Amino acid sequence: MSKADALGGSATFDAVAQPMSSRAASFAAFAGQTTAAPAAAPTHSSLRVAVDRLAPNPYNPRATLAAIEEMADSLTSKGIIQPLTIVTREAFLAAHPDHAQDLASADYVVVDGNRRLAGAKLAGLDEVPVHIDDALAHDADTLLETALIAAVQHEDLEPLDEARALERLVQVHGSQRAVARALGKSSGWVTQRLALLKLTPELKQALEDKELPVKIARSVGQLPEQQQQSAAEEALAQRAQQKSESSRKPKGAYPVSTPPAAAAKRQGEPATAGSVQRTEQDLEALAADLKRRLTSQQIEELVELLIG
Repeated sequence: MSKADALGGSATFDAVAQPMSSRAASFAAFAGQTTAAPAAAPTHSSLRVAVDRLAPNPYNPRATLAAIEEMADSLTSKGIIQPLTIVTREAFLAAHPDHAQDLASADYVVVDGNRRLAGAKLAGLDEVPVHIDDALAHDADTLLETALIAAVQHEDLEPLDEARALERLVQVHGSQRAVARALGKSSGWVTQRLALLKLTPELKQALEDKELPVKIARSVGQLPEQQQQSAAEEALAQRAQQKSESSRKPKGAYPVSTPPAAAAKRQGEPATAGSVQRTEQDLEALAADLKRRLTSQQIEELVELLIG
């Protein structure tokens, strides 16, 4: 039996009305979903804990914690508004005994709020508000999924960190469609982000250095490696030209036209990231029109057809 089969579908996000385990109910509550009251709900509590009693999550999807100084400045002036979600040391080590050394002498492990914890330490705060939920320490994949959901909701993960975490979740759940359902996103959303992992090392570095916009990187990542560098350069040049032209163009609606990429395919020419970039404004207008006309389910089905 595969790991995905052993774990089963994500009970957290299943919409079918059926009895739920305490772990599933806890996970669903963390994700902000409404579920039927479980027969035995897990114990939750909110309190304040000294920062030196907290250890960061070994399964945090972030490779690095960015903008910690800005976070520290914010915490110094405003304090921590949202409590950190944590699990006890005992619950964590019961599921992950190999990580005892990572925790040192900490009594708790942070599941959501590792960046806030780092900022609090830099700001010199003695304690932080926390929310304890030991059900989230069930296994490594639950911890990863919980941290990823929180990061997606906060929209503060670095693009490549997000892509690597999504790749891990695909291995757990068995398919991109299952991961999309678990995260409340479309399959196309998952596919676009996983495309970043197919970039050449040079383009990955450019993305990390903020020299390559994420939108272009996602388009380029879907091309063969030998075409990626030239496609990225073409897209960047087109982006600069488009910005220059838009600054001189009067405000108003843009007409929806046939994308050059589609025309190129009809002529037997391969579509490039540059050709897609040239129609960005037209595609945005088309996307807005489709959102008005189609339901969310119809949009997801359309995405499946387009990327299939």
